[in-house]
Amino acid sequence: MIFKVLFSILILTNCCTLNQIQKNTRILRGYYKDVLNYQQINLISRKNTYFNGGLLNSQLNRDAIYYVNTGIGYTFCSLHHSIEIFLFKKYQLNTIVIEIWNRSANPHYDFEVYIGYLENEKQIYENSSFAGIIRIRFEDQLVDKIRIYNRGGSNYNGNLSVIKVQAFYQIQN
Repeated sequence: MIFKVLFSILILTNCCTLNQIQKNTRILRGYYKDVLNYQQINLISRKNTYFNGGLLNSQLNRDAIYYVNTGIGYTFCSLHHSIEIFLFKKYQLNTIVIEIWNRSANPHYDFEVYIGYLENEKQIYENSSFAGIIRIRFEDQLVDKIRIYNRGGSNYNGNLSVIKVQAFYQIQN
């Protein structure tokens, strides 16, 4: 009996060391790297999502920068549809970066961004904004889905054209 108690204490103290907790936190936070990058096994929904220029050249999670023009190099969805990204694992995130394609002289987009965990969604961005890079910071959240909803389209053609999306945990200063 005493042996079982001592053995249980050893197991409990070993699993809860500071190093183990820090390691588990790093894993949960994707080692503080982009959890959407092409090396990860994430699913970008093909329903109402279009990859201009072929799947490899236009995926919004690719690592390399490719040539982008009116026919290739970006992912888009039409008005009142969404680009949905399903993460392979759950991650603790607090930052999403979206690069919107600057396809005309004064591009203006109207869209919303949601994060989801276990079928519950939370809106983290709602705005009409100009094209370029948009950094969205939010409270630390467990995330297994990111959805970009094309609420009002663009002043060019109504589509929401995205070059790249990144998601990661960033230590706040």
